[in-house]
Amino acid sequence: MKKIFVVLIALCALFALPTRVMAMNEWTVIVYMVNDDKDTVLENANFRNLGYLKSYGSGENHKLLVQIDGMSSGSSDEQKLNYKGGSRLRVEKDKLIDEGVLGEVNMGSPQTLWDCLKWAQEKYPAKHYALVINSHGSGVFTWWGEGSVSATEPGKVDFNPDRKSGRFVAYDHTDKDALTIFEVAEVLKVFSQRYKNGGKFDLVAFDACMPGSVEVLYQLRDACDFMVGSPETTPISGFNYDAMARFMSRNSTFTPTEFATDMAERLNSSLIGAWKTANSAQLVFAVNQLAMQLLNAIEETSKNFGLRNQASFGKGTNYWDLYKVAEAFYRENSELNGASNRAVIKQMGKDLMDAVEAARVTRRGTISITWPEKADYTKYRRFYKALDMSRDSKWDEMLDLRQLGIK
Repeated sequence: MKKIFVVLIALCALFALPTRVMAMNEWTVIVYMVNDDKDTVLENANFRNLGYLKSYGSGENHKLLVQIDGMSSGSSDEQKLNYKGGSRLRVEKDKLIDEGVLGEVNMGSPQTLWDCLKWAQEKYPAKHYALVINSHGSGVFTWWGEGSVSATEPGKVDFNPDRKSGRFVAYDHTDKDALTIFEVAEVLKVFSQRYKNGGKFDLVAFDACMPGSVEVLYQLRDACDFMVGSPETTPISGFNYDAMARFMSRNSTFTPTEFATDMAERLNSSLIGAWKTANSAQLVFAVNQLAMQLLNAIEETSKNFGLRNQASFGKGTNYWDLYKVAEAFYRENSELNGASNRAVIKQMGKDLMDAVEAARVTRRGTISITWPEKADYTKYRRFYKALDMSRDSKWDEMLDLRQLGIK
């Protein structure tokens, strides 16, 4: 009798659970599409991407959601959904379900990103979450908005998750704002604390230009488990959304590692990789060890290092292939070969190469490190100093000495 009573109590408790808990998905994937640009090129590309997504839908046990921000003048896709400002959509096979019109919304605000993620979690709770930020990007530096390179307080985050709703990526042309990496990390950390029961947001993918840097990966170490992104400028057509939706529709369950790997490896660029944020501490430790030795060598020899066989990304020379930088020191292709710590620098280069390999979960993929010319570093130095990697390593101090002569 006692056993029967216990079973009945358990069944009653089970049926008393909220419906949304009972119906938890395996994955909820949110695509954050920032189309509010000065022209329609990005918007038209993303209308095509919406078509790719709905060709497969979200698949069994998953939900595929989109928050899209159209131009302030208004526009519509082939389904005649009005995109004057922001809208939310649920993607099903062969159709887009309207989940609400938001009106003009600042997609470059951390509050808007938070409201989007909170809506997705409350309406479609899941075991795992992925966020794809589809927008223009500018590497680790952000040009617009609060906390940007031109702000009085670079790195500042004005974000309150309990505020009622009303730059690094997500450039919103109407509001002249963008999400900084500080803002993205803070929003995801709060999401993890409230909704992931001690775990972290599973996957963040940047369908944008040049977010794939060691500084970004390290800033996200407490915010998510995996990052997908490119160190280089990316085509306006963006990610392979067709392949992403097909993967979701054909697999009822998959791990964050499998999803991140498949997403990165199906892109038409060997530069784009999937990276494990938990290994970013080891990566930054290796950067720090190398930087300390470089500081000693520069002071001893009164020479700056110049490296051969390097690769920079974007139109300027702010971002460099971290693996190639490390390899150049390992191969002793610098101007510091007369330093007394030459052998140690060589070993630090090899350790950094190994750390890059350990952080990458895909077969291919490149990650960058910031190493600007003197003029750019002078302009962006305060912003760079606000990054966690600058706080926890001496790479910024090495830049101070090499680029500006500051000890």
